[in-house]
Formats: sequence, C-alpha cells, structure tokens
Amino acid sequence: MPSQPVLGPSIAEEITYLENAMVVPPPKGDQNRSVQKSGVLTADGAFEERSITWRNTTQVNTEPPMPEDADIQSLPGTWMFAGPLFGHFGHFLVESIARLWAVETLKGKIDGIVFVPKFQNRPQHTLSVFQPMLEGLGVDVKILNLEDPTRVEKLYVPQQGFGMFQMIEGAPEFRDFINKHAGHGVEPDGPEKIYISRSALPPARGSLLGEARLEALLEAEGYTIYHPQKDSFEKQMATYKAARYVISVDGSPLHMTALVGNQQQKIACIARRKGDLDEIFARQFKAFKNVEVTTVSALVQDWIPETDNRPSRVSFGEVDFGVLYDRLKAGGFISGEERWAPFDDDSRKGLLEDLATSQKVGFKPFRKS
Repeated sequence: MPSQPVLGPSIAEEITYLENAMVVPPPKGDQNRSVQKSGVLTADGAFEERSITWRNTTQVNTEPPMPEDADIQSLPGTWMFAGPLFGHFGHFLVESIARLWAVETLKGKIDGIVFVPKFQNRPQHTLSVFQPMLEGLGVDVKILNLEDPTRVEKLYVPQQGFGMFQMIEGAPEFRDFINKHAGHGVEPDGPEKIYISRSALPPARGSLLGEARLEALLEAEGYTIYHPQKDSFEKQMATYKAARYVISVDGSPLHMTALVGNQQQKIACIARRKGDLDEIFARQFKAFKNVEVTTVSALVQDWIPETDNRPSRVSFGEVDFGVLYDRLKAGGFISGEERWAPFDDDSRKGLLEDLATSQKVGFKPFRKS
C-alpha cells in the first residue's frame, strides 16, 4: 500500500525519472469526485506512487486504468509532473503547488511542467486563471494542463513537498523555493493595516456572522477592508507584502500571505468554523516566515444551512466579540479601550434573518449528535 510522504527531512533526492511514461487525467465527463483515478503510469503500466497527492493519510488520486490506444496523445521532450490543478483557490495554493520545489532542482533539464485537471471542467480556462499566480511563485518554464492521456517522452515525478493539515509546514526544499521566489519582483504596495474580508464574496460562501460589524470596528482602528478577489494576483501579492498588520478569518488569502509575506508582519487568524484551522495557519506562518500568529478561537456557534448537517465552507461562525477584542488587544492589533459586546438575542435574530434572505435558505445551529 502507498504511504504518506514524510516532509520533515530533506526530499531533494525524492524525484523519479521515467521514459515513455503515461500521464493520465481524470476521465472526461466525470463528476468532481473527492478522489480521482489519475496520475502517472510507467512505460510498463505500473502506477508511479510519487504521482499521488496526499491530504493527510487520504489520497487525492488513485491508480488509473491504462487508457485505450486511440485516446493517447504524445508529448516529446522532458517534463516535470506537477500533480492535479485545482480550480478552488485554497486547494490550488496548498495542493497544486506542492511539487514546485523541484522546478529549482530540475532547472535546465526540463521543457516545462504538466498538470492534470482535478476534474475535467474547462481545464484550459483553469490554467489561464492560475498561470499568473504560478509565474508569481517562481515557475519560469512552460506550463501545460493535460486533458487527454499523454505519453511523455521523458518525465520527472517529484514527491509532494507541501499539503493540507499535517503537511502544512512543507519540506525544507519547498519552503526554500517559496521564500526565494514567491512574489519576487513584486513591489509592496498597499495599506499598513488590512482586514481580509469575505463580505463581498458570492452568497454561497461562509464567513463570520455579523462580519459587517467587525469591519466597522476595525475601520475605526485604522484598518482597510480588503477584498482580494477584486484584485489581480500580482496586486494581491503587493498588498500582502506591504501590510504590517493583517487580520483575517481562516481562509485561502492567508495561505497566499504566508507564501509572499515577511517576518516583520503581525498576523491574526480568526477561526470561523470548527476544526482548529487557525492553529493550522499558525503552523504555516511559523514554518515559512517564523511569524507567531495571534490565533483567535472565540467561536460560540456554527450556523449552518437548514439543508446541511455539519459546518462547511458555506456555514457562518458566531464568535464572542468580547473574546475577539481581548485577543486582538493582547496581540497589539487594536488599541480601543471599550471591550466589544457579544451579540444579544435580537441582534442575532436579525442577522440570521438577513442571512436567510441573502442566501435563500434558513440557517440552524449546529448540534453535535
């Protein structure tokens, strides 16, 4: 059985070289499955285990069947397998970039890197969206997203060097690559204090209950409310590089900040759902930038859609604003003398009614069974 890679020690030598290998994407027309049959097969048809992307002890991809001859394309030259290209920004920032460390090691040996789609939904559009971000992270070779099974003349398959949850600190080579290249050439440009907001995201995206109130409180403390999805990736990098104080709920923008930020920054992460994600972000910042994150675990209730049965990326977390004030004040992020009050029953009811209107679904408290 394949085993999860170990990222603590050096992985510099953990690269497999293959000739006439088969890169197999997920089948066209299939749905977006949590685990896809895709990856790399050797010339003899054996599954190359280094083409597995891991999420803790779970494989994102498993051994695919050998494609039919009529479906196979050919790719001459020498390439590096980069794994699945996710359309979701957060998974892209943690899982799709996990093999980029080897671009440095293989410099001068490869014509480019090849992804496979996480699933077959406009794969070339997905690549066009994320290509500027990949270039901003240091990829200076050609990038392909292979939507057809492809026999590659020469292929390097590096081990995954970064990942979610237990893999969030990354391998030494991955951290070195990111710290050398991520955001290089992008000049810092933006306000000194930012709150990374979710309030302007599409309706079916979760956040904090009453986020508008937090925004007003932080604006009074001199913070700019920042909506990163409105900016280009380069502008996002410039903003995160410029900020000295960053407050955010747990979410994808903090991954990007950890990649391009610096050791002089003060970071606060507010947990908006159960799962200790604030602590996971703290581990990433500590490993990559040696920054001690102020974690804020003030969650008192997960509010989930009536159609759901557990907290998720579409749920809304209710936090105790008094505890939030205490943590931010102790961390040096705010200076106001009046402690923030939690929501009273009437305020909470009104916020939930507003949510039901905007989301077109009622919300209920999550109760553990």
